[in-house]
Amino acid sequence: MTTKATEKIIEALTQLVEGFAELQEKLEEDYDPEVAAESDDDDTDSEEEESATGIEEAIVTEIKAAVESVIENEDCAPEDLASIVSALTDALEEIDPEVFSHGEAEEEEEEEEEEYEDIDEDFDEDYDDEDEDEDEDDEDEDEEEDEEDEDEDEDDDD
Repeated sequence: MTTKATEKIIEALTQLVEGFAELQEKLEEDYDPEVAAESDDDDTDSEEEESATGIEEAIVTEIKAAVESVIENEDCAPEDLASIVSALTDALEEIDPEVFSHGEAEEEEEEEEEEYEDIDEDFDEDYDDEDEDEDEDDEDEDEEEDEEDEDEDEDDDD
């Protein structure tokens, strides 16, 4: 059984999600990486990253303007909005405990992969050095054996 207040929140959240999707779609059209790639094929990956960053920055700018408008026009204190965002965050974490840790987990995985790559490179260099040392030792042993064989051959001839 939902109350009138809960129904208003559901309606508001639905409008928020729809509005955000429309904003994101509009900004993606404005920052479309395919259009930029067609005009200049160089550094497509970096352009896509810049485009994604540009979209994120534009979204933050638009959201900031919307928040400022609500604060000014609806006589709403920033603390009130912060309280709403905090309650929304808590609710989302209860629904999906990993909802906010997903991006952090990816960053941690990338950092771990970089650390392992560095360790692998160091290990490969150490391993290569050991191989070279072993090869030199093997060559020295082969030379010593050849000399001993020659000495034995000379002794046999005498």
